Amino acid sequence: MSARSRRVVELKIPSQLGYEKVAREAVAAVARRMKFPEEKIEDIKTAVSEACTNAIRYGSGNDVRMKVVVILTADEEKLDILIKDAGVGGTPPMDEVDIPDISGMVAGKRRLGGMGLYIIKELVDEAGFLEPSDDEEGNRFRMVIYRVEDSPVQSNER
Repeated sequence: MSARSRRVVELKIPSQLGYEKVAREAVAAVARRMKFPEEKIEDIKTAVSEACTNAIRYGSGNDVRMKVVVILTADEEKLDILIKDAGVGGTPPMDEVDIPDISGMVAGKRRLGGMGLYIIKELVDEAGFLEPSDDEEGNRFRMVIYRVEDSPVQSNER
């Protein structure tokens, strides 16, 4: 990609579990074109799958009449992923997302689930819900993954 090139791919999927796999494959194709390492592509696919599943379950309430929109913007520096759904409110700040209580889930003291945002937070460089917009309804969740060329250390390692 040249310094001026920016590619945008927009995908609309039904708000029905299973269609998150379509988004996973689309983002993988874009990430491969950007020459992300295969291991990072797997991380990105997992993050997109989690975000789309959340949008389907919570944002659109599994209502197949609704759509989840996935917008991938690729440039030389990063892959920017925006996921939009029809939901309203209830979006936690990412800095308040804690490590899930897995032992409590295993012991039956906590419900299963609630790990998606934590997983996303660990797999991408930036993630969070955007402030509500006056001209758009619904939730908007953004993830950013930076390209690191010729470096053995990926940017999400701490």
